[in-house]
Amino acid sequence: MGMAENGLDSLILADCEAVVRGMGFEIVEARTLRAKGGIQAYIVIYAERGVSLEDCGAVLKTLRPRIQMISGKGEVHIEVSSPGTDRLIKAPREYRIFCGRGLRILAEGSNEWTAGILADTTPDSLTLRSGGEVKTFAFSDIRKAKLDHTQEDV
Repeated sequence: MGMAENGLDSLILADCEAVVRGMGFEIVEARTLRAKGGIQAYIVIYAERGVSLEDCGAVLKTLRPRIQMISGKGEVHIEVSSPGTDRLIKAPREYRIFCGRGLRILAEGSNEWTAGILADTTPDSLTLRSGGEVKTFAFSDIRKAKLDHTQEDV
């Protein structure tokens, strides 16, 4: 993805985040790609209660004119989806959104995943709770992280 798309992703996120939050959701990810004659936009939304097909449709209907205006392109194809149950975390801002959810972390220098409930976040780190144990990870020390719904039943 080129710089132009990254800049457009940031513009879409900045413009649409409050609107989507007002609808009861968080934007987890806003990603764009160039397509024939326009752009393809992928928006991932989340709500603690879950995200239905109707929710995706309502967000799509609300965001379409905004994204068309922001992109300046006539042809804009937009997909709105939920993050799924085992989403790979792609940006530190996502940890705040998924606070209270099950998470698996692969730390730098480790071959073992650490699993638990995402208990808290700061601008630079997160706290994972597993049983009676609490571990803190700096974002810079996390090689991979993904949602893990199996931790939520423990």
